[in-house]
Amino acid sequence: MRKIMIDWNINYSLGAADADFQKIKVKIEEVTPIDLNDDWMALREELIGARDSIFEEYGFDRSQKLEYSFDVLFGLKLFQILNKQSGFGLRQASDDNIWRFLSVRVVPDVVHSRFNLSEDHYYRMSRRIWLKTIWWYVYLAWTGEENSTWELLKHDTTDTILQLVERPGLGYYRNVDHEILIQIAKYRKDGGSDATTIFREVLKLNTARLTTTSPELIDGGVQAYVKSLYDSVINGD
Repeated sequence: MRKIMIDWNINYSLGAADADFQKIKVKIEEVTPIDLNDDWMALREELIGARDSIFEEYGFDRSQKLEYSFDVLFGLKLFQILNKQSGFGLRQASDDNIWRFLSVRVVPDVVHSRFNLSEDHYYRMSRRIWLKTIWWYVYLAWTGEENSTWELLKHDTTDTILQLVERPGLGYYRNVDHEILIQIAKYRKDGGSDATTIFREVLKLNTARLTTTSPELIDGGVQAYVKSLYDSVINGD
């Protein structure tokens, strides 16, 4: 197979994305137009192949509406496929030009299968661009391999992505965010009925505490720091 050589230096403005989005036509078996050079087309084919394999394995082609499980399963594939491309890293993952181009020009059919023609999830709102949010969600959760990351995330919900990734104006503290996901997964597994509410409150408390605390420097490190967040929320401290 020919090696893909993507030029990630993309200038694809909100206006350009909007103009191209208006041209999208949803047909019975395809979304058009798809007009890409060979390298972008090769990347598209890999992403479409990943989507098709997920649809076949999990029976999503019979689903009336795709939901959280598809977010995670396709996010895992997207994360790995993009990360193996030369030149793709955190800087590129922070660039909305790239995510707009991927959403509108490269795999609009994949985005359509999840959100129909919702402009916000293609390109309009930075923190709601679907491909971007699921890549960052998997980045924060990544355990080192696909199966264990799926096991970590599969019992969470769309609200987990919303609260963790789509928070406006906040960056990520990967070690802490990762541990927060680990500990909420344990809580859900133990039958915690208010996991969603607890998760939201833990994130709020974490934001407040990080202004005065370095988690790695406390006794027990990040794991103990995150446990203290959960303890404070659950105990009402």
